[in-house]
Amino acid sequence: MKSTSASRRILVVSDGSRLPRGSELSAVLAGQAHRLEDLGFDTSTAQLRAGDLVASAHTLGAVRGDVSAFYLVHTEADQAWRVRQALEHTGHVVVTDDDLRAVVAAAHLLTELHRRKWAIDRSAVVVADSDELPAIGALLTAIGIRNMVFWRQADAPAVPLEQVTQDAAVLLDLRAAPAPHPRAEGHDGPLVIRLPALADALPVLPGLLIALSERAGRPQTVLAATAHLLATTAVPGMPLAAPGTALTDEIAWAARQTLSHPPGL
Repeated sequence: MKSTSASRRILVVSDGSRLPRGSELSAVLAGQAHRLEDLGFDTSTAQLRAGDLVASAHTLGAVRGDVSAFYLVHTEADQAWRVRQALEHTGHVVVTDDDLRAVVAAAHLLTELHRRKWAIDRSAVVVADSDELPAIGALLTAIGIRNMVFWRQADAPAVPLEQVTQDAAVLLDLRAAPAPHPRAEGHDGPLVIRLPALADALPVLPGLLIALSERAGRPQTVLAATAHLLATTAVPGMPLAAPGTALTDEIAWAARQTLSHPPGL
């Protein structure tokens, strides 16, 4: 199958709020753009004004009608949500680096459930600090998880994490700096899945850019289809393959199939 990336114009944008102090945003954006260009995308960059984030995003979306999708990077989660809303309001597709990490986390969860032959819709999953990936709850629902509990670090004094996870099958630990999860005496504890590093999630980006630009308005369905695809092809405990035409086309194909044949039809 021939990749269609060459026909996609991608604009890489950021306000730099997640970058380490002293980082040069223009250089970081240029590096992201070059990686996409190496995969055949027509790519350019733009910086968002931190002091007027929503207005600058809305203006950018309004004047860039030639863009197939925006890739929003290195932007704090709450600010990224506002930028996404502004860009989607102008009719554009948005992919964030948190989308990539959420897909890989969901795929890892599915892989482990399949490997252990645990029912997806009946396995209890505790999500720790979901603020790190704000859309993770919707994505877990889309892949079939039905029994979820959300816990924040602020809850710890009243409700310790080990108490919440006592009867859970899986702990999806999204804390940026997770502490070791203590196990109660006589209890093995849940399977623990950590927050994926962005570098480990980048291989899914080209396929998501193509799939979402083709099917604007249904991002969770596309993300869920990608997570299921990765769960059927990945080797447990091993990182994804490097970005390339094969993985890109597989993700785009999986998204098309899912959207053309929704579950239950």
